[in-house]
Amino acid sequence: VQEEGLNSYSKDCILEPLSLPESPGGTTTLEGSPSVPCIFCEEHFPVAEQDKLLKHMIIEHKIVIADIKLVADFRRYILYWRKRFTEQPITDFCSVIRINSTAPFEEQENYFLLCDVLPEDRILREELQKQRLKEILEQQQQERNDTNFHGICMFCNEEFLGNRSVILNHMAREHAFNIGLPDNIVNCNEFLCILQKKLDNLQCLYCEKTFRDKNTLKDHMRKKQHRKINPKNREYDRFYVINYLVRLSFHNLKFDCSTANKIFLRTN
Repeated sequence: VQEEGLNSYSKDCILEPLSLPESPGGTTTLEGSPSVPCIFCEEHFPVAEQDKLLKHMIIEHKIVIADIKLVADFRRYILYWRKRFTEQPITDFCSVIRINSTAPFEEQENYFLLCDVLPEDRILREELQKQRLKEILEQQQQERNDTNFHGICMFCNEEFLGNRSVILNHMAREHAFNIGLPDNIVNCNEFLCILQKKLDNLQCLYCEKTFRDKNTLKDHMRKKQHRKINPKNREYDRFYVINYLVRLSFHNLKFDCSTANKIFLRTN
């Protein structure tokens, strides 16, 4: 494998501040969300089909993005590089990986690797992480103050009005179903909708087995003490603020004290 590139970025700096693409709105991927364009062509893919876009870019354009799961806002990240690649050659940003380097020249192929070894990419990822954290904290604060919440207990069908904490505390106290302290949860409505949908589909929330009817499911969850969510299901990670804090603090070495103080004052 032969690597070239990063010609313009040998120094660990960029001369101008990053200009992040405008937020598409919202903090979660829902139906009707904007699509994501390919970095190089006019192909578009739904936000939820991120892997299809990545596959398209590898096959059609031979570009690989490293550690994409650590990118806090996939759509903004792609839009940023889509613009930058119209301004400078791809080899100014990407390492060139030549495969089949021992084969005849006509059988060799070049792939382009975009990763945070490039200072501009690393700073972009850090800024996206900070921006996503800011949005999550704002959403969390809004939900904390919201007194217009309306929900129905998924176990006894009792109706609740007011603050989200009322129904969460009820389910923990009356049904031994504890998904965590209300102040540690974000996008609570969506979280509860996902859990309710699983129960409507006769699926146990813990072991995720499906049962033939509602009564059998209820007996199973009660007898097996499965009135809790599956801790191995990564689908739930985005509903807990701590996951956004861990991502930022582990991968952003410039995480500053003022940001940390703001975070912990809000979450403790």
